[in-house]
Amino acid sequence: MAQLVVSCFIYDGAIRVHAINAVGRRKGRIIEVEVVDTGERFHGSARRLDRLVRTLRRSGGETDHVPAWTSDTTS
Repeated sequence: MAQLVVSCFIYDGAIRVHAINAVGRRKGRIIEVEVVDTGERFHGSARRLDRLVRTLRRSGGETDHVPAWTSDTTS
């Protein structure tokens, strides 16, 4: 089964989030967070990265932003 890897920018384009979309019974998850200016990349558990991205979105004022990826199952 194939999964779709997507990227979206948050925090006014300063941070890129790489994620895998939910397909079938699999949940979507964030796989990497990258600081665009320095190229520094952060890895870790999906839960930890999800908390990091949610915190960055809130601090960047993107509370009403619909993410490009979805962590819910689609079936």
